[in-house]
Amino acid sequence: MAKRQKNARRRVSRREFMTLAAGSAALVMTSGLQKPALSEGLPIPAAMRNEALDTGGIALEHFQKARQRAAAIVAQMSLEEKISQFGTLVPAIPRLGLPAFNFYASEALHGLIHSGPITSFPLPLALGCSWNRPLIERVFTAVSDEIWAWHKKNGQGLAMFSPPTVNMGTRDPRWGRIGENYSEDPYLVGQMAIYTIHGMQGRDTQYLKTIACAKHFCANDTEDDREETSATVDPRSFWEYYSRGFEACVKEGHVFTVMSSYNAMNGIPTTANRFLLTSLLRDRWGLRGYVVSDCDAVGDICSTHHFVPTLAEAAALAVNAGCDINCGSTLPQNLGKAVDEMLISESVLDHSVTRSLTGRILLGDLDPQDQSPYSKIPISCLESPAHRTLAREAGRQSVVLFKNENHTLPLEKGRIKKLAVIGPMAATCHLGNYSGVPDYRVSPLAGIMTYLGIGSGPAYQKRASDFLRTGAQPGARSFIAGPQLEWCSEGGEALTGIHDGSWAEYTDVAFTGATEFHARVAGDSAGGSIEVRLDQIRGPVVAKVGVTNTDGWQKWANVSAPLQSVTGAHSVFLHFVGGSGLLFSLESFSLTPERPAPPPPPGTLEVIYAEGCTVTGEKDPAEFAKAVNAAQEADAVLVFVGANQQVDREGHDRNFINLPGVQHELVQTVYAANHRTILVISSNAPVAVNWEEEHLPAIVGGLFLGEQQGLALADVLFGAYNPGGKLNTTWFRSVQDLPDFHDYNIRHGRTYMYFKGSPLYPFGHGLSYTTFRYKNLRISDDTLGPGGKVTMSLDVTNTGSRDGDEVVQAYVHVAGVKIERPIKQLVGFERVSIKAGQTHTVSFELAHDDPALCYWDEGRNEFVVEPGAVEIMMGASSADIRLRGQVKLMA
Repeated sequence: MAKRQKNARRRVSRREFMTLAAGSAALVMTSGLQKPALSEGLPIPAAMRNEALDTGGIALEHFQKARQRAAAIVAQMSLEEKISQFGTLVPAIPRLGLPAFNFYASEALHGLIHSGPITSFPLPLALGCSWNRPLIERVFTAVSDEIWAWHKKNGQGLAMFSPPTVNMGTRDPRWGRIGENYSEDPYLVGQMAIYTIHGMQGRDTQYLKTIACAKHFCANDTEDDREETSATVDPRSFWEYYSRGFEACVKEGHVFTVMSSYNAMNGIPTTANRFLLTSLLRDRWGLRGYVVSDCDAVGDICSTHHFVPTLAEAAALAVNAGCDINCGSTLPQNLGKAVDEMLISESVLDHSVTRSLTGRILLGDLDPQDQSPYSKIPISCLESPAHRTLAREAGRQSVVLFKNENHTLPLEKGRIKKLAVIGPMAATCHLGNYSGVPDYRVSPLAGIMTYLGIGSGPAYQKRASDFLRTGAQPGARSFIAGPQLEWCSEGGEALTGIHDGSWAEYTDVAFTGATEFHARVAGDSAGGSIEVRLDQIRGPVVAKVGVTNTDGWQKWANVSAPLQSVTGAHSVFLHFVGGSGLLFSLESFSLTPERPAPPPPPGTLEVIYAEGCTVTGEKDPAEFAKAVNAAQEADAVLVFVGANQQVDREGHDRNFINLPGVQHELVQTVYAANHRTILVISSNAPVAVNWEEEHLPAIVGGLFLGEQQGLALADVLFGAYNPGGKLNTTWFRSVQDLPDFHDYNIRHGRTYMYFKGSPLYPFGHGLSYTTFRYKNLRISDDTLGPGGKVTMSLDVTNTGSRDGDEVVQAYVHVAGVKIERPIKQLVGFERVSIKAGQTHTVSFELAHDDPALCYWDEGRNEFVVEPGAVEIMMGASSADIRLRGQVKLMA
């Protein structure tokens, strides 16, 4: 006993060292950010200490009961059992009636990552262009409904690692994951995230519907070097910009989980930063859920940041800082050693496990399923007609009309005999990062054909992405049971995740006259084979081709095999057979020889398709010639361009913002052949289309508009829907307009708030097929003092001949005397539907404590209001201000 006590005394000093290390993280990180009076971070103002608990939207009494229940269970756990609960897939503890649980059940960034049926909605960056809070909640209510449906069907877990993504990489269009966030503006990001969380977590007072996760906290805004970089963030940028979205998620959205990021900030790994994970998240903002690390950000504290020399010390730092769940194995494998070396106390582990177990209890994990009101959600909701309709509506509301010279759009179907559809983004329904595998994917080309009532007919060639659905043999364990799509180095998408027994179904495959089956494949495994089965997964095999190692997953090769004699058109099931692990990837398949399709009947509207080029590939003169011929024959031309995950993705940033490959040259060549060329942007990131803006009569598009994107775009192109989307980021002309990629100072010309140049398209920009007049700005008072607010109202009239939506935007400019303030800053917005000739009154409230009216005073370590004049601006974009007013701001 004496020896243990002696060792304990020796080890306590080391534990104190580790605590000081965590505290010094705050000190180093906040040198310039703040001057903390406490070693653990920011002093908490008295007003903050008395705020109501954030209980994840749950009534306080139910939260407290759940927490007490969790604490009682934790009190009965052994040390080993507690440590076992720090991973994502935690084991059962039968003696306590605790089942196994997966804290990383899946992701749901814009739809559950799962095999179909599942609905894939527009990317968050696209949804942000809708500027529609209720739409966002409807979308994520549908997403969480489908999570529950799969929960009932196959035990799908309810704890998600997304949405929402609110780290502000959107400050720079080069960020590889820009498609995952809602906007460059912190207020708009916060509003979209709040309603995302409401949709995901529900509004029941006793049970969480699912657990949403706000990520990646904080300043994780580069991808190429995210696991070893340290973001240098000045105090004002941190408080006024980078932290605001997370604050909204916690204080207003009541998110139950926050994910710490890979990077360090000001020299301290965020997952080891007690200031971020405890002082700010919990003490100041009131988070009462749990913190999870990115995968494996805990290990990175040691392995890539080299902040401490051992994994045991990294584990202790992370949990002492406030991390509760480790995506990875560092905590479960090293906390035992950390406790043994007295780097962390068992009581700290108790608090962490209690927080995560409280989340499980609020999900109903320990109760009979029928006690949750969400257990009544029907399985039939999965990619139901109602959800597909909602996906189409979300896509339509997210479309932005960039330019429309001489009313080029909408196209009049009755005046077109031949329509050319050209470009590498036309024939593929790109979904973007973190997507499931829906059964219904409508590419722009398919959407146009469907809208015009033109059947595509049987085809001898199919892209891998043309599948109807995919699947796998029973018992496969994955978010996605069957093959899924990933980017392809040759353009478009390839079918990946192919295992033994998996399959993909393709419809309307033409067989008559064909004698050979061809496939384009790649892989660096032992390979396998493709069985071509007719009409059903157990149908007759009419061809079988072997696939061998091609020396790389993007090293494409052709394989072929004889095809039995078959006539007519059939559904085809490609059944993949082989050993263990991944077998190969599939880009396309075809049957040869082809019989030419019969010409369309005279007078029939004809759509001519030519790819022209791939997304990133070099110029192919033969493909350019096909595009030129199609354009010359057509009455109108639609050219679909953009970037995809070949260009930017998780782990990879862009170093340019123009169109990749030879797409600019394709557009110019097609325009030379037919001046009635319309540019349609379908992209996962903003792109600089400077020449196109100067020369083409119309530009329209969106940022990967979900599974129904083709129909959404067709609705807009042909006038069935009047576009009302507005840009949620600034579209720059060149990377020369941007600061250094690693410059986190928001005042160095970043976003519409501080950029003094001329953008290609300003923040908030978006046209309509009708026009709107703003008038009669009324401000309820000419002064705004502490604790007060003013109401700002205006009248908006639809002066055109079409019904339409307008996003009314309210901005302020505070005339800073002491320090630089934003050129203008968004403080309110409302999307309103106004019938032709009618007027709608829009009102906003501006409170004295609105973040746009104050700034972070580094000397006083707090937000400060500088008295003076505040300019009020109402506009159709940040650059199109229609009405102005003023109030006097009092300190």
